[in-house]
Amino acid sequence: MLSIRAKYDGKQLLFSEKVEVSKEEEVIVVFLNRTTSTESDVSGTVIQNMLMSSGSLNFLESGEEDIYSDKHLKAANI
Repeated sequence: MLSIRAKYDGKQLLFSEKVEVSKEEEVIVVFLNRTTSTESDVSGTVIQNMLMSSGSLNFLESGEEDIYSDKHLKAANI
């Protein structure tokens, strides 16, 4: 999964940096300053399913990524 900032000028997306795309790809466009919802809004479940099926989090299953233990936890003083 790749996240990149862009602006929409009313006609096209203007990316903040060059993006190489070699084939048709599925994307999610999020309008950050929008306060109203539409029928086509993408739910968190759809995003989660796409993320999980993409394999982009598979590295978390590696023992090398498990670098924290209970001793790293701090109790919150609430």
